[in-house]
Amino acid sequence: MKIVLTGSLGHISQPVAEQLISLGHDVTVISHNPDRAAAISALGATPAIGDIHDQAFLTATFTGADAVYLMITAASGDADIFGAGRQQAEIYAQAVLAAGVSQVVNLSSVGANYGPEVGALHIYNVIEGVLTQALSSLNVTFIRPTGMYYNLFGNIKSIKANHTIVTNADITKRNSWVAPEDIAPVVVQALTAPKPGVTSQYVASDEKSYEEIATIFGQALNMPDLKAVQISDDQALQGILASGAPASFATQLIKMYGFERDNDFYADYRAHQPVLGPTKLTDFAKTFAKVYQQ
Repeated sequence: MKIVLTGSLGHISQPVAEQLISLGHDVTVISHNPDRAAAISALGATPAIGDIHDQAFLTATFTGADAVYLMITAASGDADIFGAGRQQAEIYAQAVLAAGVSQVVNLSSVGANYGPEVGALHIYNVIEGVLTQALSSLNVTFIRPTGMYYNLFGNIKSIKANHTIVTNADITKRNSWVAPEDIAPVVVQALTAPKPGVTSQYVASDEKSYEEIATIFGQALNMPDLKAVQISDDQALQGILASGAPASFATQLIKMYGFERDNDFYADYRAHQPVLGPTKLTDFAKTFAKVYQQ
């Protein structure tokens, strides 16, 4: 199969490319960065250097492909993240239709079934809505990963400062987490053996509370006093703003965490419970410890 991937050589796109190439597929990887061309070629893929906001470029790159993998990045930098998500989804949809592609896999997220009440995650509801409406006659699979393990790297500063993992989430409530390497084979399966019509699929690796994560990380870091601390929404907002995040995005991020804390956020996830992937938080803790020591 000829398959086109967006996402350059990111956490998910690179292992997807590697697995597809190992299976004998013809893979093209889109990147906006010319410096990535050599690394893409080294994998055995064809680099396509261009802007994902350029519909003509996408149409030309998608033409002849049997399947495409779509993801949306950098929306956090926009004042209107939902408008930015809608615009990119519309560009993708028009390029797919113009190119005559029949199979589409979109990296979505847990929470995509909710409306504006879920804060920042509502962008995925917007994107899924646009793609579903525009591409209803195609095979479209929405991959909905849960919380990414690598987001936990954001706690390194507070762990080094005072041995705490700080969050405005409920530290006793179990959340679902996923390793990028466990997402990749699910994406590969959806690209090469798609289910008919428009479908969605959750992907997860482990289910742990912040208190449990603090224990796991404490063992990996040889820091037995490491603990999770719940702070107020306002305290969390001030911390995110201090990191340099745009106010509009920071507000939606806090709204997201608050909704997860105060509602049955994982109801649809449980109704479509995935088989958990093999990479557990105890495995990721080893990687976390290495990064922490650098």
